[in-house]
Amino acid sequence: MGIPWGSSKKNLFCKVSRYQDLTAEVFQLELSWPGPSPRAGQFFMLKPQRTSVFLGRPVSVTSWKPSDQGSGGLVAFSIAKRGRGTQELARIQRGELVELTGPLGNYWGAFDVQGLPGHLALVGGGIGIAPCVALAAELPTGTFDFYGGFKSLPFGLENIPPHACIIATEDGSHGRKGRILDFLEPARYRCVYACGPEPMLKALADRCKALGVPCFISLERHMACGVGACLGCTVSTIHGNRRCCVDGPIFRAQEVRFDPYP
Repeated sequence: MGIPWGSSKKNLFCKVSRYQDLTAEVFQLELSWPGPSPRAGQFFMLKPQRTSVFLGRPVSVTSWKPSDQGSGGLVAFSIAKRGRGTQELARIQRGELVELTGPLGNYWGAFDVQGLPGHLALVGGGIGIAPCVALAAELPTGTFDFYGGFKSLPFGLENIPPHACIIATEDGSHGRKGRILDFLEPARYRCVYACGPEPMLKALADRCKALGVPCFISLERHMACGVGACLGCTVSTIHGNRRCCVDGPIFRAQEVRFDPYP
């Protein structure tokens, strides 16, 4: 089961402090956030103040910079341009307002594996690197290796220590040529944390299960409310159906029933 958001959730209009294109298809928004501090793995529902869409879009936290003043800070999101809602966010200007609802969902730190020896592996595929980058910022230097897989141009890895970063691109333009799981040996690690395309997560879950390596995955689902009321983000598990927004988005990989990906 996930960690409930409880009374920590806030719904606030926040000012955009920075917009940056990371690739032709991915951009980053940084906003002033005066509410509760988010944890790595959590997400917010985002909706521009000027919008034609009714519902916000769920986006994982990429980074959190607490304010020196003791409350609030700057929260950043890496966003892929996919549909009308994210296209609207891609056209937003610095100084405009975005409605943020959050922080929502559970977080990586809720799954404690500190008693096990060895390093951690953080595995991100495409836009799925965002919650893994956030986790890397919460971990001590030298305790993890970061695996980033991309189709072509890598993005969002500026703050990952180079000696701990393995990059793979499908076209071979950067790093190693191939898919990121081609270069990961789960048996080297005490635990694997991952986010990315679901076929990648299924393959990783199967491999970790066979080796007896704990694995935790962050899943993506279409969401309407983000707070568990609409039941529109169902995840099938060995314990029955769960809601991605409040029981997740992070799940123990061996408990998820994946669709039959080849």
